Amino acid sequence: MTMLAAIPFASGFAIDAFMHGLVDRLKRQGLRLGGVVQHNDATCDDRCMAMSLEDVASGRRFPISQDLGAGASGCHLDAAGLAAAAAAFSDALAGRADLVIVNRFGKQEALGEGLRQEIAGALLAGLPLLIAVRSDFLPAWRDFAGDDWQELPVDEEVVERWVQAATAVAAVAA
Repeated sequence: MTMLAAIPFASGFAIDAFMHGLVDRLKRQGLRLGGVVQHNDATCDDRCMAMSLEDVASGRRFPISQDLGAGASGCHLDAAGLAAAAAAFSDALAGRADLVIVNRFGKQEALGEGLRQEIAGALLAGLPLLIAVRSDFLPAWRDFAGDDWQELPVDEEVVERWVQAATAVAAVAA
């Protein structure tokens, strides 16, 4: 069984809501989670979304968008906020998580930046990892992950079955 699963999704799909619901259900089942999920709050006067990453273990939020001002047509990803969010992986890597969840493999990760090192670190530590990947980033994901990962549909029951199997295998191996 592979310890890595990705949920490909189409642009426009509410993946953040799906991942939040998944995190809530897995926590109620008693799983110790590490990693981050994304929040998008419409607080930038229609120019952008105020984005933040939430540490799923502690609930701490890290702002990751910069409002570029009235003349801008959008937001810019705040690299400092993204780097601070990487701290969400430290407890997981120290062995205090059953599963690592990452909101998505996106543009920054495709460019070799973002949370790419933290994703690799969790996998090297032998932790099961679940990530969402927007369809247009699947080629970059495949370049990064190789062939040793399982594709999961956006289906709560299927994803939860994979989580249960992967965490059981990881617990036996620990």
